[in-house]
Amino acid sequence: MSEKIAKTICRFAEDRGHNYLHLENKGGNLVCACGHGQGADYLHLDEKTESSVIETFRRLVGAAENDLYNDKRFKIADKRSIISGRATLLPALEGEKLIITLSSEKPSVRRFGALGLSRPQQTVLKSMLKKKGGIIIIAAEDENGSTSTYYSLLQTAAAHRSAYSLENFPLQSLDNVNIINPKKYGSVENAVIKLLKTDSELIGVDATLSSADIKALWRAANTGRLIIATLPARNAAEALNILKKVGMSAPEIASQLLLINAQKLFTRPCSRCLQSVPSSPQLKQTILKRWTIATKFWPKKIYESRGCTVCRQKTTGSKTAVFEQMRFLPDGRLQAGYEPLISSALTKAGLGLISIEDLAIWALSNKKI
Repeated sequence: MSEKIAKTICRFAEDRGHNYLHLENKGGNLVCACGHGQGADYLHLDEKTESSVIETFRRLVGAAENDLYNDKRFKIADKRSIISGRATLLPALEGEKLIITLSSEKPSVRRFGALGLSRPQQTVLKSMLKKKGGIIIIAAEDENGSTSTYYSLLQTAAAHRSAYSLENFPLQSLDNVNIINPKKYGSVENAVIKLLKTDSELIGVDATLSSADIKALWRAANTGRLIIATLPARNAAEALNILKKVGMSAPEIASQLLLINAQKLFTRPCSRCLQSVPSSPQLKQTILKRWTIATKFWPKKIYESRGCTVCRQKTTGSKTAVFEQMRFLPDGRLQAGYEPLISSALTKAGLGLISIEDLAIWALSNKKI
């Protein structure tokens, strides 16, 4: 089956303000329930649809035939926008139960300050974007705002340059940027090879990268082009490890790498019920156990939302972004001045923009690399 019914189901949920839905065979009908409790909406579909819907999502997440799967990411493109989220397939009384959580991320071009970058970080980025050649890496896990940062940097750098953007799922039309789907050429590597035969001065890549693709970007930078690319990594150190695993030495990486700009998003506490609270020794110990350097940046005050009618009714909230920037000397050594993501996170926690509890959860989930 085509992806049409899968898109219809996801749009049904989105249009009703739900980012959670599950599909289950009940009495010979495929029932799609969106949301929870009394606020749930239901969509009844023909029983023949069940297997085709499940097979469609199995293909989207890359699961093997007849396999159950848990928390796998997927994307579907249509004329309206990109539908993305996570899918889980579990056994049920009648067949299987498909659980879908939709992503609320809406990438857009923003001012650097609106992205959440500090003034020093903005200065560094603007300086790097003026370079004629080299590579800027934007590192973040999925659904952590990397595409918005990508579009914002690409739009800034594209002024007065011949610019191209390679994207598997184009989400924006940018001024003076030619957008190309690399699938047309079979891979990012092949698309880059084609662009090297054109007048391209700036090449952006927001797509899944293989080892061959990454090496192709380094070759392109060697020709004097500026490259901006996204990598799915938790932080700058993990992004650097990805580059090393493709077989490049530290000096080779540093020869073209201008900057790794890594980021993470946190849900912003409700400003209506935000209050200063005493520092919890347990939470502080959890954070310091993961990042001993956090002692240096620990805020004088921390904040939490008490919980009010407004924040309880919100299905999605505004986000706070934190950034780290990693640069290197020509011999591959780390350049002075680097501060980790936790530094920015604690600074914003001290302003009431991040809950200290969320930092503790992050510490427990963020294992050392």
